[in-house]
Amino acid sequence: MNSFVNSLTAVLDKIDTFVWGPVMLILLVGTGIFLTIRTKALCWRNLPYALKSVLSKEARQKKGDGDVSPFSALTTALAATIGTGNIVGVATAMVSGGPGALVWMWLSAAFGITSKFSECMLAIKYREVNEKGEMSGGPMYTMKKAFKHKKAGAILGWLFALFAVVASFGIGNLTQANSISTALSSTFNIPVTATGIVITVLALIIIIGGIKNISKVSQVVVPLMAVFYVIAGLIVIFGNISNIPSGVAMIFKMAFSVKAVGGGLCGGIVASMMQAMRFGVARGVFSNEAGMGSAAITAAAATTDDPVRQGYINMTGTFWDTIVVCTITGLCIASSGVLGSKDIVNSGQYTYTKEAHTISVATRNGNNIVTDNFVIKDVKTDNGGTTLVISKNDKDISMTNKEASLNSDTINADNLTGTWIDSSENEYVFEKDGSYKYKELTVGSALTIKAFKTVLGDTGGWLVCIGIALFAFSTILGWEYHGEKAFEYILGTHKYNMVYRIVFSLIAYVGATTTLEIAWTFSDIANALMAIPNLICLLVLSGTIAKEMNRFQEVLKKERGK
Repeated sequence: MNSFVNSLTAVLDKIDTFVWGPVMLILLVGTGIFLTIRTKALCWRNLPYALKSVLSKEARQKKGDGDVSPFSALTTALAATIGTGNIVGVATAMVSGGPGALVWMWLSAAFGITSKFSECMLAIKYREVNEKGEMSGGPMYTMKKAFKHKKAGAILGWLFALFAVVASFGIGNLTQANSISTALSSTFNIPVTATGIVITVLALIIIIGGIKNISKVSQVVVPLMAVFYVIAGLIVIFGNISNIPSGVAMIFKMAFSVKAVGGGLCGGIVASMMQAMRFGVARGVFSNEAGMGSAAITAAAATTDDPVRQGYINMTGTFWDTIVVCTITGLCIASSGVLGSKDIVNSGQYTYTKEAHTISVATRNGNNIVTDNFVIKDVKTDNGGTTLVISKNDKDISMTNKEASLNSDTINADNLTGTWIDSSENEYVFEKDGSYKYKELTVGSALTIKAFKTVLGDTGGWLVCIGIALFAFSTILGWEYHGEKAFEYILGTHKYNMVYRIVFSLIAYVGATTTLEIAWTFSDIANALMAIPNLICLLVLSGTIAKEMNRFQEVLKKERGK
């Protein structure tokens, strides 16, 4: 069974790497660039109008057809997008792609604004009213109704809905619940079972009431949690204000250098422009979901007198998510000097056995001593130093010691000593006296927590932990509605929506109490596959998008003239 799971995991990892590879990222950003040019950058030109509309009293009032106010529709969409990607995703991008990844996040978001506007506007234009009198819309309805080739539209719409349902259970539920339970367990020692029960009960209470209940909670929780996180982040940035100039300079330097090596505030991070571009764009899209089509499902529920007007309101989600919240996280990390830092995870004693070609490492785990055997499989020396390949639990680990240079491809107790670095920049330190240390590169939420702690101390860690919990829980709520409407589309009726709501809430308990790597990878694939039919839809209907925007420009001129 274990071998099957390992094989399935390996296959899914390869598929995941492919679907989130260069082709997908080029398609996502390329569509945004094409739409921006085709619409004469009207989304950029009207961004001040859009931001003003979001903050106006009118956005909180129901005028026109729909289920919830324009502001509620935006905050519910933001509930699904402002999540762990804003904390964990940014940190991961800056470690894997260097601090320059932040620049590419901004650039992808700039063009993603047009993609977000387009999918939301079309969703409202082609939405339907179901038998219950509720609005139903999204890319699946747009494809079904707007495509001239009806069969192609129906197939693409059905595929989008299928992938959306899968993604709602995975990225929108299991992984979010797991992030909450892990954060609360590591910071406050709260049992994952207790967290799972609370998440499930709270989700069920809110979700059972449908979009109106979800939107009521979202329009309070989302702005509060965003302001709460931004203020805490600004305190950290101002606390490290003397480092901001050099931190920002390093961000831009490493964004466009062929191969850039960090220093000072960026530690020993090494990254190329292609790495910065790849991880910046990927994590940016993962965070704001521009081009994925998910936000359009919620936008379709908004009360509005014009689809373009609501499109402008919803497109600000990308601005708030990436340009504001992700930037706060990025600047906190860049100015704090924690990027590239490493923590001692294990320490103990080691012995080298020449006859068995093994390194036995004894480390302390609580009150117990745990012994691991590293089997030496290969040793090579070149101009870059010595590379040692060891096998641990049937997994090969390649480690390099740049200071060691052997005369022959052999290893012994003397030349084993020193610091060895694996492909993930983790360090294995073997001292002459037999002591051993394993230092792990700080990544993900741990990196953001470390950045906040530089100014706020332990309180900073608690604030990030609470931020993760609130962000992730709001994502669960937002994605439930996305998945529910996709589920309704597949079945062709709303009658089983309550079943979906109950099952979705119960699944949160599974996510909170179980680490499901396969579920994460599978849903990540589904999340990417959602984008393909949606992007095809945006490209096919680009003429309609431009026509609608040009029409609304005349409306704007009249309103501004009053």
